[in-house]
Amino acid sequence: MKKVQLSQTEIEVSCLCLGTLRFGTLNTYEQSAQLMDLYREAGGMFIDTGNSYNQWSAQGKGGESEIVVGRWLRERGNRNDLFIASKVGFGYGEVPDGLAASTIISECDNSLKRLGIDHLDLYYAHKDDPHTPLEETLEAFHTLVKAGKVRFVGASNYRAWRLADADAIASAQGWSGFTCIEQRFTYLRPNPGADFGDQRLINANLMSYGDARGKSMLPYTPLLRGAYVRSDRPIPKTYAGPDMEARMTALQEVTQELNATANQVVLAWMMHRQPPLIPVFSGGRPEHMQENLGALDLTLSDEQLAKLNNAGHCVNEEPN
Repeated sequence: MKKVQLSQTEIEVSCLCLGTLRFGTLNTYEQSAQLMDLYREAGGMFIDTGNSYNQWSAQGKGGESEIVVGRWLRERGNRNDLFIASKVGFGYGEVPDGLAASTIISECDNSLKRLGIDHLDLYYAHKDDPHTPLEETLEAFHTLVKAGKVRFVGASNYRAWRLADADAIASAQGWSGFTCIEQRFTYLRPNPGADFGDQRLINANLMSYGDARGKSMLPYTPLLRGAYVRSDRPIPKTYAGPDMEARMTALQEVTQELNATANQVVLAWMMHRQPPLIPVFSGGRPEHMQENLGALDLTLSDEQLAKLNNAGHCVNEEPN
């Protein structure tokens, strides 16, 4: 697995980032450890978790993913070989929603404890908090960087104009600002006005801002939870329409040309972008993980990239 530079940090990370939302809830520890082992065997070293993972599972309360990742780190003794990211912002249990300074600082300590490590390589604001001044949020993150508990800070689920405001504040104060951006994104384009709740999307507006500022973008839910390849997982209605049909046709044509799966082509398409996107992917079973890792072996021609990029109808309005 090749490495790419993360934004302007001069730090190189894996071109595929392993998402661990399922670990400890939808996947047992043993299953999760097997999936992480497969990722490591493929050369991966960028692992993404979150303090609230996975409270959205029926049996989840939050904290389960970090506990599982932490146990695996201890058992494998490989912490120094990895780049570990976690998040703060969604409330869970008795932890309040939002990005107040006290929440950011105390939850960092809780994440470090669950993971059994002394610092996070990357700490995300998991979602924007319009009720807390950006100055308070950014100063709290900077405090953690100065204390050596966090190396870099990222943003997730933000609108481009809020990132611009945050960048201006961090620059003026000499604080550690948002290094990279993790948002929802896939090959298919949502319909205008589609509602994804707290989730914000990578769209043309954000891409142009990220490119101009040298910020890496990390798409989450890139494979729509298996909908590209599983008949029991229909494409969400937020994508339905002529644009989706045209892009699915192009995707299937490229898939057949390469003798690959749709999941592999979607991931390869993201990694072929310049500057490359860094997909946050996973797999519920070993065979799913192996399939998705197969994207590393695909090379898309200029003609195939053009076919994928140009498919569909003009979308005048993009969700943010």
